[in-house]
Amino acid sequence: MIERLAKHRTLVFSPTQIKAFMVTRGRVYAGRPMHKSEQLLRLQLAGVPVPEWAALDRGKRFDPPHWGEYVVVKPETNSGARGVKIIKTRTLSDYGVSVEQFKRDRGNFVVQKVVYNHAFGKIRIQTLFDEVLFARLFRFLEPVRFDTDADMQNYQRLFVTENTKAEHFDSPEVFALAKQCFRTFDDVAMLALDVLLDEAGNPFFIEANPGGNTWHFSSAIVGQMLRARGVFLEQQFGAFDRAGDVLAKRALQEAI
Repeated sequence: MIERLAKHRTLVFSPTQIKAFMVTRGRVYAGRPMHKSEQLLRLQLAGVPVPEWAALDRGKRFDPPHWGEYVVVKPETNSGARGVKIIKTRTLSDYGVSVEQFKRDRGNFVVQKVVYNHAFGKIRIQTLFDEVLFARLFRFLEPVRFDTDADMQNYQRLFVTENTKAEHFDSPEVFALAKQCFRTFDDVAMLALDVLLDEAGNPFFIEANPGGNTWHFSSAIVGQMLRARGVFLEQQFGAFDRAGDVLAKRALQEAI
C-alpha cells in the first residue's frame, strides 16, 4: 500500500510551518514566519498599496511634516499586535540618535505612517492562493481618537479588536488586490492579510501573517470563541468548498 501511494504525484499544503516532515518529491506549500519588513516588501512587489515605512535605524530622523504627527512603531517579530505603539513623531525624532528605548527583547523595529479611519479598524482577509476564504471588518464602537501622550492608550484605541464590532466585509476592488499577494510569497499559500482604510476609504495592506496560525474556522481560541457565539466564518463565501476546489486545481496543475 505504501509503495503504491508513493508512486502517486504529490503536492503538500500546510497552513503552518513544516519542521520534521520531509517529502521525497513534489511541491510543498507551507506557512513561514517572516519579519514585518519582509512582509511589507513582498506586498509592495505584489503591487498593492502599503503605508510608507522605514526601519528604525540608529540616528534616523522622522520629519513630522512628512510622516505626520503620529507614527506606528512595531517590532519586526511580534504577533497579535504585541509591542506595537503609536507615538508622536517628534518624540521619536528626539531619540533618533539612539534606538535603545525600543530594543528590549524584540530586536529591530519598523516605523510606519499611521493609516486611520475614525469609524473602522482593520480588515482581515483570509486567502488561499488566489481565493478569498473570508473577510472581516472591525468597526469601532465609537469614533476613535489617538491624541494623548499615553502610548498604551493610543494602541488600545486603534489596534485591540476587542474594542470593535466585527462584521462581514465584501469588496471586489479590495479582493482583487488581495488575490495578487500570494504570488510574491513564494511557497506560502495561505495568507491572513490585514488591511487598513484611510478616511477616504483607500485600502493599505500592512501585514500578511504568513506564519499560518490564522485558521480561525476551528482554531483553539479564536475559532472556538466565534463558534460559541454562532459565528461560522466558512459560511460567508463557502470557504471549505473554495479551499477544496483551489487545492484540487493546484494538485492537478503542480503535483509531481
